[in-house]
Amino acid sequence: MGNKAITSYDVARRAGVSQSTVSRAMRGDPRVIEETRDRIRALAAEMGYVPHLTARNLITRRSSSIAVVSGDLRNPSYPALVNTLQERFAEHDYRVLLMNDRAEGNLERDIQALRGGLVGGVVFISARLDSPIVSEMIDWKIPLVILNRDVDGGQARRVDRVTSDNIGGGRLVAERLLAMGHRRIGLISGPLDNSSVKLREAGFREALSQKGFPLREELLYRGGVDAASGFEGGARLLRREQPPTALFCITDFVAYGTLDAAARLGRRVPEDVSVVGYNDLDASSWSMFDLSTVRQPLEDMAVAAAELLLARIDGAAGAPVHRAFPVEWVPRGSAAALAGA
Repeated sequence: MGNKAITSYDVARRAGVSQSTVSRAMRGDPRVIEETRDRIRALAAEMGYVPHLTARNLITRRSSSIAVVSGDLRNPSYPALVNTLQERFAEHDYRVLLMNDRAEGNLERDIQALRGGLVGGVVFISARLDSPIVSEMIDWKIPLVILNRDVDGGQARRVDRVTSDNIGGGRLVAERLLAMGHRRIGLISGPLDNSSVKLREAGFREALSQKGFPLREELLYRGGVDAASGFEGGARLLRREQPPTALFCITDFVAYGTLDAAARLGRRVPEDVSVVGYNDLDASSWSMFDLSTVRQPLEDMAVAAAELLLARIDGAAGAPVHRAFPVEWVPRGSAAALAGA
């Protein structure tokens, strides 16, 4: 057939069936018996036929794509979530349209393009939940799940959410470090418009204060949620005349930079300073980091978000759902009891 695109009509003619039967077979419609479905799919592959997604959407009146709005993919926690979402959606024949908020000013414009049926639903894992676009998306009535982030006030009662216990995780770090005998504990944190950062920090501060050792503001560094901020914050705090004996880094990615800063300054970990992260990324167990951290089950959370969104796309009704996953302390070599404690 030369360079002419193969159509469902061509496949139907070769298979001796109707075009509608070809369309049903390609999307796995149970009304086409399995033997016929397999024969049509094999013939389509042989002929090089690729279903036209736009045409399929017009026929079924539903999109075959799902949008995932992610934070900066240089942060390893985002790819961990995105990869699981892609795998889960692919099992249901959905393709993922990936957006991220790294390019300032473009996110709102890109999200506006989702209106009008371009996608069947949205998973929002961007840190930028202060943006008015989130409220707008809820008002659009498009299936929407907030993952690994949270929203405040009335929005929380209007949208499905999958989170972990960030306040409890922050408290857990403070309690463990205090139990190890540390009293000069520093915090390398991130922007407070990031809900996860805000809640972890709140839990950490609350636990320290309740034990009688409130966080000293001179031992706080606020930057981004990246390794560069961890390096800068770690270097600044460890150069102090009275440096902290322990540092809580608001994410594992931040902690990687802090460990590098300690090494460059000749500070031994954990003998001179204990370092704790948050997330338990795969790399945190590597010997080069050996990072004590708080584990939140990112993969399980992503699966839960995908299943919740798929159910909404399929018409599941009911009040907005909030699934909150527990966290746990993961002890490794980067944190230890203070000498003499």
